[in-house]
Amino acid sequence: MSSTLDSINFNRISGLASGIDYETIIKNLMKAQSAPLDRLNQNKTLLQWKQQDYTDLAKKIYAFKQKVFNMELSSSYKAKTVSVSNNTVAGVTAGSSAVNGTYAINVSQLASAAYMTGTDDLPSAYKSDGTVMTLAEQFGITDETGEFAISNGTSSKDISVNFSTDTVFTLASKINKAGIGVTASYDENIHRFSIMSNTTGSSNVLSYTDASVDTSDGAKDFLSQIMNLPESSTGKDAVFEFNGATLTQSNNSFQINGLSISLSSTGSTTLTVNDDNGHIYDQIKSILNDYNDLIAEINSKISEKKDNDCMPLTDDQREQLSDKQQEEWEEKAKAGLLNNDSILSNLLTSMRKSIYSKVDGADPAYDRLTDLGVTTGQWYENGKLYIDDDKLKNAVESDPDAAISLMKNIMSGLNTQIDDGLSKIKKNSGDYLGTDLYDQSYMANQIRDLNDRILDTQDRLKDIEDRYYSQFTQMEQMISQMNAQSAWLSQQFQ
Repeated sequence: MSSTLDSINFNRISGLASGIDYETIIKNLMKAQSAPLDRLNQNKTLLQWKQQDYTDLAKKIYAFKQKVFNMELSSSYKAKTVSVSNNTVAGVTAGSSAVNGTYAINVSQLASAAYMTGTDDLPSAYKSDGTVMTLAEQFGITDETGEFAISNGTSSKDISVNFSTDTVFTLASKINKAGIGVTASYDENIHRFSIMSNTTGSSNVLSYTDASVDTSDGAKDFLSQIMNLPESSTGKDAVFEFNGATLTQSNNSFQINGLSISLSSTGSTTLTVNDDNGHIYDQIKSILNDYNDLIAEINSKISEKKDNDCMPLTDDQREQLSDKQQEEWEEKAKAGLLNNDSILSNLLTSMRKSIYSKVDGADPAYDRLTDLGVTTGQWYENGKLYIDDDKLKNAVESDPDAAISLMKNIMSGLNTQIDDGLSKIKKNSGDYLGTDLYDQSYMANQIRDLNDRILDTQDRLKDIEDRYYSQFTQMEQMISQMNAQSAWLSQQFQ
């Protein structure tokens, strides 16, 4: 007794013999079995979100640390103001190294470039129809080619010219591309050709080795007789007196004693250099405002409430929600992951203590922030600093060195606390700068452990699913055999 059903593979063919939709039955059974896997995936997602929150906040803390480090340096506070009695003679800015005092400048000569300009008008470069003439057409040159050399100081370059195709404009372009630090040009308005060194100073000496060419008026030297250029030109150095000492510079812009000076005309002027206490005030206020911004960010994270019932969505849950609903749910699930975080709380406490405390070894005139007019707000403001602008300005004006000394000491202590906090964050959640090749943090190890457990659970669920299908397949085969037997018996009684 046999049946065609005996040869059918019943594996995962739902209800072929029984009519039972066991595919749906198994799917529902596996949903219940998959609950532990869903929980593992949710916990992994929470850890990854928390790790990212740590990373984002650590980057902000690190950026603030860089500013704090700079504020440990005297150069961050030092700035100068400079007044100029006659700014038509010179413009001046003062660097932090400039020495306070009064300086007299008397300019007798400005630096200039070497400049060769044609001494006579040249014929127009344009035809009556507006097109540009070749050099042969413009100057009546009968030679087809020629070669001359242009020199600028120790640099020299041979220039080849095709008079039948080159124009006065392409001639200038060839000279400009020679790479010897000169610029050639032709001005149609004044009908003059010129060559100028690109830099100023007496080391710039322009000259040329001319080329003799044939013209309709006989042989002529191309540059001197046709282009009407002088044989040579030398640049000039700036010559001036600085507090009675005669000095020269190859450029009109230069630095002396921390002063950046730009000469603009001959004549006399006086410079007065003083400390810029306004810069000290700005630097102190800026770093304290940055401190307020950072602690507000940290406080917002550790005080953000966490809804423990709001877990990351499973794949099945996502299918039931719109994209917007998913975003809203995810936003709620991400909230409060750093609530009451001990690392951040301890960092915040140590930063506040460091910035409030009396500084040992500081200038006795100012040994705590309150001496600069900086106070803290109410307890519920979590350490926010308030700056009395007038008091801070007066403190800086009265004793700028003491104010700088206090801030440098405070910044040094604050930097140490931030370093310690960032080190703990790195050990807990990983390298926030992304420079480590392998993440050995506590949270990274937790995620790796969850990944292993997820793989093991997936394998276990696969075995369970296969067992369900095997059991239903056996049932289908038995029902098929029973149906075949029933059909054979029915035929025997007919």
